Amino acid sequence: MKAISSDGRREALAVIVLVALIGGMVVVRKSTETHAPAWPLTVAVIGDSYTAGRNNQVVWPTLLAQRTGWSVANFAQSDAGFAVDGQGGHAFSYQVERAEQVHPRAIVIMSGVADAEVAFTGAIGEGAADAINKIKLAGPRALVIGPTWYNTDIPASISSISDQIHKAADNAGVPFLNALDPPWLTVDQMQADLGGVTDEGQSVLADKVAAWLRTELPA
Repeated sequence: MKAISSDGRREALAVIVLVALIGGMVVVRKSTETHAPAWPLTVAVIGDSYTAGRNNQVVWPTLLAQRTGWSVANFAQSDAGFAVDGQGGHAFSYQVERAEQVHPRAIVIMSGVADAEVAFTGAIGEGAADAINKIKLAGPRALVIGPTWYNTDIPASISSISDQIHKAADNAGVPFLNALDPPWLTVDQMQADLGGVTDEGQSVLADKVAAWLRTELPA
């Protein structure tokens, strides 16, 4: 048998080491790919002052992000609704257009109470259909939450808002959550003039929304 020179042994050893290193790199890469965390769920939120905040230290979309690890963008505007423009003319349909620009996986409409002044005109249903259809055409999941209240004596105008939005969501084939049965808030979770939600109330809203979205959105 022919003896292998020292140079030959060094070359063979170098090849063995190189193969081992390459194999190790493949194993590490495969392990990294297997255990890499998924990208966070991206959610955009539409709403009124309950969602935008009014004298609040924190609002429920921020708490939602903290408690779920999702990426949550808040486009709510005070006093806005499906039919009412609110401050600056930013009705929900306008907010949807802004939300679409961040390309979220889902857009959540948190209905408010600003539409109460036009609750019996039919304008809310039309506005809801317009906003929902804009979301569907753009591609994200559309999810709609009806307005909530702070006691069980619910005004007829608020019930009418919820019913019209529910009908629009059903017609569009998107999920709807009734937040009046029972109402999510209490008087103690409202600010003194009942025009805004306290920070405690914001926490309640965050938990309610998170619980529902976990059943509606894939991880």
